[in-house]
Amino acid sequence: MYRVGMIGLGRMGMPIARNLLERGFEVIGYRRQGSPELVAAGGSTAASSAEVAAQADVLLSILPDAHTVEEVVCGETGTLTTLRAGTVHIEMSTVDVGRKSFVRDAVRDKGGDLLDCPISGSPGMIAPRLATTFASGEPASVETVRPVLDAISGPWVYTGAFGTGAHLKYVAMMLVAVHTAAAAEAMVLARRSGLDLELVQRTLDNSIAASAIWKQRGPVMRERAWAPPAPGPVGTLHSVLEQVEEHAACVGMPTPVFTSAKAVFDKAVRDEWGELDIACVHDQILGVSALAREEPS
Repeated sequence: MYRVGMIGLGRMGMPIARNLLERGFEVIGYRRQGSPELVAAGGSTAASSAEVAAQADVLLSILPDAHTVEEVVCGETGTLTTLRAGTVHIEMSTVDVGRKSFVRDAVRDKGGDLLDCPISGSPGMIAPRLATTFASGEPASVETVRPVLDAISGPWVYTGAFGTGAHLKYVAMMLVAVHTAAAAEAMVLARRSGLDLELVQRTLDNSIAASAIWKQRGPVMRERAWAPPAPGPVGTLHSVLEQVEEHAACVGMPTPVFTSAKAVFDKAVRDEWGELDIACVHDQILGVSALAREEPS
């Protein structure tokens, strides 16, 4: 079994680490704030990204933005300072492909390789192995870390050349945004029409009109129960939607439906709803405060 070095032990990274430990991998991790949760789960911690790379057979990172990815790998105490030749780095952050390609090239110059492997799913989907990893990069490197990819969460797919993993994640997030906005709009229409919302949910759940988002977020919208900590914060989704918008423009694609859906999330961010669950866009459409205690008419 490989010793997996994990960098980024937050809401997504920690359940991934637990899954690896449950499959028998040794995990050594680094997080700026420390990670007593990792130690309690049976892993160990390091003092820096460099210390992780010095001890790990495989590296895995899942981080909030491209700047952090660059710092973790190329910084003064980054993984490149101690990277061993032949090490494969599974990079799971959803960030701009161009900037991640720069990091991959730096890793290759040190004799290693870096894969683009974003994961699709909320933190709550990782432990029960329902999330999907989109692995992209050199086939030989993917094959080398196949046991780790098998253990991360649920099924994973090889999407092709480096960066196609991120592009497939963009497709997925485009659908999440559109389906969430559509479900919110439908729930508001049902509410304004005076319908029994539980009846509406139950009737539509297994109909052609349903979606996974409707089934999962419909009850949350119905009860208006999206206060933090949220399983899927608006801010996290919105950061990816910005990338989706840029990528669609780069490939010259019109996005009338996505643009309308994104505008709802744009307003949620402007209204400082970033820490609330994505289901809160119900109240963007309803036109009331997402934290209002009274039941809207």
